[in-house]
Amino acid sequence: MVPPANEKGRLVQLLCIGLSVFQVTVTYALPLNPLLHHGIFVAIVCTLIFVSAPTTPSVVTNRTGLHRWINWGWAISSLVTGTYFVIRFEAITTRWPLVDDLSMLDMVCGIVFLAAVFEVTRRSVGWVLVTVMAVSLCYALFGHLGEGLFYHRPLSVKEVIDHLIFTGNGLFGTPVAVAATYVYVFILLGTALEISGGGDFLFRSASALTRRTRGGPAKVAVISSALYGSITGSPTANVMTTGLFTIPMMKRSGIRGEIAGAIESVASTGGALLPPVMGSAAFLMSELTGIDYLDILIAALIPSLLFYLGVLAQVHFGALKEGLEPEKDETVSALQILREGGHYLLPLLALVTMLLVGRAPMTAAGVAIAITILASWRQRETRIGLQKILLILEISARRSLLVTAACAAAGIVVGNIVTTGLGGKITSLIFTYAGGSLLLALLATMVVCIVLGMGMPVPSAYIVTAVLAGPPLALLGLSTMSAHLFILYFATLSAITPPVAVAAYAASGIAQANPARTALQAVRLGIVAFVIPFFFAYHPELLLVGSVTSTVIAVLMAVCGVLLIAGACEGFMRVPIRGWARIGMGGAGLVLISPGAASHVVGLLLGIFLVRHQIAPNLFADKGSGPA
Repeated sequence: MVPPANEKGRLVQLLCIGLSVFQVTVTYALPLNPLLHHGIFVAIVCTLIFVSAPTTPSVVTNRTGLHRWINWGWAISSLVTGTYFVIRFEAITTRWPLVDDLSMLDMVCGIVFLAAVFEVTRRSVGWVLVTVMAVSLCYALFGHLGEGLFYHRPLSVKEVIDHLIFTGNGLFGTPVAVAATYVYVFILLGTALEISGGGDFLFRSASALTRRTRGGPAKVAVISSALYGSITGSPTANVMTTGLFTIPMMKRSGIRGEIAGAIESVASTGGALLPPVMGSAAFLMSELTGIDYLDILIAALIPSLLFYLGVLAQVHFGALKEGLEPEKDETVSALQILREGGHYLLPLLALVTMLLVGRAPMTAAGVAIAITILASWRQRETRIGLQKILLILEISARRSLLVTAACAAAGIVVGNIVTTGLGGKITSLIFTYAGGSLLLALLATMVVCIVLGMGMPVPSAYIVTAVLAGPPLALLGLSTMSAHLFILYFATLSAITPPVAVAAYAASGIAQANPARTALQAVRLGIVAFVIPFFFAYHPELLLVGSVTSTVIAVLMAVCGVLLIAGACEGFMRVPIRGWARIGMGGAGLVLISPGAASHVVGLLLGIFLVRHQIAPNLFADKGSGPA
């Protein structure tokens, strides 16, 4: 008999807590064979999604009838196949993949497991990723019927299922491995900080620092969403968390709805590019490339700070253009907020310190979680006791569902790409049509990232594009770090790029603004992020690679360039910028960020010539030479 709704709710709660306990135990106390761990993990996640998500949107308001039986049928199937996987684990791991035949029962369970992943992806992520999965699977099964470059040897259904389900190269490959290890413990950390009041401390700190300046509420939104987004790593989830507070606050200060939504969506999206966490995609990048996680954080630091400098500069220039006045109300001082909540900095400091001394990210996250719990006892109202610990475990499991489903789907896509050799064929195609031009290859990679990212989570868009486009970029001389950071940037920026800008659309719903206009404003506000990857591809000093002198010069020039681009995008600094002066200022900014001493000199001279009107507008207006 199908349990009633209240019983189902309790069952979901128990499953969530059980999943988190299982993950903590395996991570820190009783490690399992990775294949066994990941199989159990995915089976429980599938079960949770089936018992908590409706079959179709049309049944959200009607939770009785056939769909309930469908949900429980899928849930039981997931548990049964997961149990079968555990029972047969020794035989599965000792057999020769693609050599020893699978039994009929193995095939049935493998097909059911694959179908379950398709269905949970549809329910939690949407049809876009399901379509990509289906295309990759069809190519694996029927690609031998074609001719030319994309032909591959015939693959039987048994071979495809064997590779995808019963090896560590498909469903249980790198994406799921990252979701089950690094991502989960950092979700636990973020949830613990939120429940203990750490998220509120970050918001209050940003507010105290910026609210008394022009456009203060918008700057609060940028800083708080950046800090929170670095921990969560999910642009849309971040918008739906911080945006509920920041967007109404911005609108009350006089900022239009589409601008408020754009600011929040851009700031939330950029959090996935901001150390010290950078979300799940950074862990995927580390596992896929073999680059140490700390090295990725160091390389990503300057580009991410330049991005947020550009956003804050546009917010400030926009506030000046609109004539917004600083907030007049008295706010709590930054010093008082630090006295009240400074202990919340301890887990973050511990996290960064342990990463810097070479500790594993999971170890660093575990210590940070423990410090967060201890620090919460400083104040009676924030103490994390048994009840709050159970709440943290439950919420963390719920937050892991979407990213796990996306990673499982990505694992299937990548598995099919590897099985068919499609990655090498795409490499050859890009290399041939780029004609040896790195710029053309980078532009093609950007388009692929944005197209794949339409409606897809960042981890999925990154891992698929990295497998396809990473090798040709390497063949054209780009370093592994530069190539994969480039891909990571555009996989992330797909969240605010029309026509399917999921983060911007989510923000427009809160702001009650036009979604298309909000997305276009988000692209304008985040324009620096679309430019920076091309420059660090040619200019590795921005990734802190090279001598100290060359790095300092590159960073200083980039800062000046970002400010000029921000002024050009807003058409305002101290006075309006119009016509050719606006175009010239944007061009000067691009030239300044470009590598080379000549470009720096040209950009500086052009920038100084144009900015002089902003520094002393009255002086140059008297001479009739100002662009305004």
